[in-house]
Amino acid sequence: MSNFKLIFIGIFVAGAVIGMLVFSGILDLGSSTTATDVQGTATVWGTFDTQAITPFISKFNETNEKVRIQYVQKDAATFDAEFVEALAIGASPDLVLLPDSLIWRLGNKLSHITYASLPAQTFQSTFTTGSNIFAVSDGVIAIPWASDPLIMYYNRDMLESAGFSQPPRNWKDFTAQATLFAKKRSDLTLTQEGAALGAYKNIQHPKDILALLFIQNGSPFITAGSSTRLAVRFGSTGSVSESTAAIEATNFYMSFSDPVKETYTWNGGVGLDRDQFIESNLAFYFGSTSELPMIRRLNPNLNFGVAFPPQAPTGPSITTGRMYGLAIPKLAPDQLLSFTATTLLANAVSEASIATTLGSTLSLMPVRRDVLAKKPADDPYLGFFYDAALVQRPWLDPNPVKSGQIFSTLISDISSSTLGTADALSKASAQLQAITTTI
Repeated sequence: MSNFKLIFIGIFVAGAVIGMLVFSGILDLGSSTTATDVQGTATVWGTFDTQAITPFISKFNETNEKVRIQYVQKDAATFDAEFVEALAIGASPDLVLLPDSLIWRLGNKLSHITYASLPAQTFQSTFTTGSNIFAVSDGVIAIPWASDPLIMYYNRDMLESAGFSQPPRNWKDFTAQATLFAKKRSDLTLTQEGAALGAYKNIQHPKDILALLFIQNGSPFITAGSSTRLAVRFGSTGSVSESTAAIEATNFYMSFSDPVKETYTWNGGVGLDRDQFIESNLAFYFGSTSELPMIRRLNPNLNFGVAFPPQAPTGPSITTGRMYGLAIPKLAPDQLLSFTATTLLANAVSEASIATTLGSTLSLMPVRRDVLAKKPADDPYLGFFYDAALVQRPWLDPNPVKSGQIFSTLISDISSSTLGTADALSKASAQLQAITTTI
C-alpha cells in the first residue's frame, strides 16, 4: 500500500474507534464533551438558507470553543454535481447537513457508521421511528439531526364561522367540511376553494400529501428495497394489494379537482395553496412545520391553528415529511474532526438554548426521543410539533426534481383522461423505479 492509503486508513479506523466510544454512550449526548481533544473549524455544506440557520450556528459556536462550525449554503438542485466535483479535486467539506433524499443519493460517497459503532438497538431507542430512513444494511448513512413533519394548518375564523369548534380528524369529516367551504356557480366555476387537493403545480406539497394517502391506505409508496435499490410500492412495481390501495388513494385525491364530483373544491387555475391560506382564502393548508415562521411573518393577523393531517378510520396516527441528517464524506480531510463535529451537532438539539434557537428560527423538530419527551410549555405550536415528529414516517424520494416531473405527469394524465388511474400509476411507478439509485 502507498503511504497515503495507510495514513488514510489509519485516520479512518481511528475515527471509527472514536465513533464507537461516542455512540456507544449515545444516551449521554447531552454533554458537550468529546472522546478526544480535537480542535478546529469544520466546514458544513447544507441546503438551509444561511440567514435562517445563522442563529443556530452562532449559538453552537458560542457553546463550543474547540470545535466550531463554518456553514456554506448550497443549492439543492445542484448539490450533487458540486459535491462530486469537490470530491474529485480534493476539496470535500468536513460534513454535510442534508435532507433524506440527498443523503440517500450520495450514500456511496459517505462514511457509513457501522452497527458495531452504533448498535441498531441503541439507534432505535435513541431516535424516532422516522429516523430509520437513514438506516441501511451495514449501518447508518447519517446521524439524524432534525425533522420537518407535514401538518395541517387551519383557519380558525373560517371554521368557527361555520360552526366547527375543532378541525377534522379523519378524511370523512375533512371532505364534509371542505365541501361546505367551497362555493360554486351554476356552471361549476369555483368562487371559493374548499381544500387544495387534486392538482399538482399549485399545491406546495403534492407528493407528501399523496404519500400520506398511499401509506394510510396500505401502499408504502417508496421505500428501501431488499437490495440497495429503492422499491416503488404501487402500480406495476407493487403487489396487488399495494396497487389497489394506491388506486383508491389517488382517486380520492383527484376527486377534489373533478368538476362533476360533489367533492370538487379545487382546480389548477387558482394560486398556490399556501398563498391562498395566508391570504385567508383557504380553510386548510397541508404544509411543513418549517413554514410556521413564514406564515406568521406574511400575515401576523392570521388566526390559525395546527393539527395532524386527517387520519384513516383505523390504525395509528401518522404523518410524513422530510428528515435531516449529518453525514461524513468518505474523503473529508480530517475524519476525527468530522466525527467530533457530528457528535457535537447531534448534542446541540438536546441543549435547551440551542434547541430553542433551532425551533424558533427554522421550526425544525428534534429527532431524539429524550428531547421530544420534554415539550416546550411556552409556545402554542412547538408542543404539538413535537407530537408530529414522533409519528412522522418519511418516504424515500429518489430524485426530487425527476420525481416531481413524474408525479406532475401522473396528475395531468388522470385529470385530462389521457390515462385511467391504474394505467397512469403503472406508468409513473415504472418511471420512478428507473430513476432509483443505489447506495
